[in-house]
Amino acid sequence: MTKSENNFFAVISDIHVNIDALEAALEDIKDFPVRGVFCLGDIVGYGPEPGACLRRVIETCSASVLGIHEAMLLLVDKILEEDWEASVGQPLKLAKAQVSQKDLAWLKDLPITVDLDLITLSHALLNEPTELNYLYETKEAKAHFAAQTTFISFNGHTHVPSIWEENPKTFGVRCLTPSDKPVRLNPSKRNTVNVGSVGQPRDGDPRASYVLYDCEQHLLLMRRVDYDIKKAQARFKKAELPSHNAARLAKAE
Repeated sequence: MTKSENNFFAVISDIHVNIDALEAALEDIKDFPVRGVFCLGDIVGYGPEPGACLRRVIETCSASVLGIHEAMLLLVDKILEEDWEASVGQPLKLAKAQVSQKDLAWLKDLPITVDLDLITLSHALLNEPTELNYLYETKEAKAHFAAQTTFISFNGHTHVPSIWEENPKTFGVRCLTPSDKPVRLNPSKRNTVNVGSVGQPRDGDPRASYVLYDCEQHLLLMRRVDYDIKKAQARFKKAELPSHNAARLAKAE
């Protein structure tokens, strides 16, 4: 995939207020003449400086969907504090205090799913979109494909990159191993792609993860981008967030 190709776009997800990882991913995207950038949610949660991350997504992404941490933020006054772990609740309280009313209004208008021609965007499983369930296993993939009406869908939520393929003749599914090389998807089969996490990968690789996709050639490229993890961790510590939130950036688990 070269810079001369201009039929693809970028998909990012699960930023979790890691501004350093986000900026690194957006800088990497600049190396490709993408037609647009889409966001699959969980911009907020776990990290500091939520307003800065939200503004970067709002100004950069032409389409975005609601993530589970956005949903929790919008319901923050109705959720019992004792139901929260500190790693989740403390950053949400910080976001509630820092995010502007204008940005909260933007979050309230986010859809759960978006269909763009032959592409569907969602944060989680399509078969029960408001439940925001995870896609890990074959059973879940089959349920997801049963609700998918497009050639390809993109999701996040698990923080683990993956490519699922469905054979429409047999309705069988299989999980393909992600690669750092371009993958040409079979146009006779449907696909759903987990783009991984920009700000908090959980697949053992701490680099920011996102996806490039050429919708005309059906070419998919999983991107991993280095960023200054120690700098990001210092931001978490300065905000006095739980130490676990900063430590897991380097562990990617």
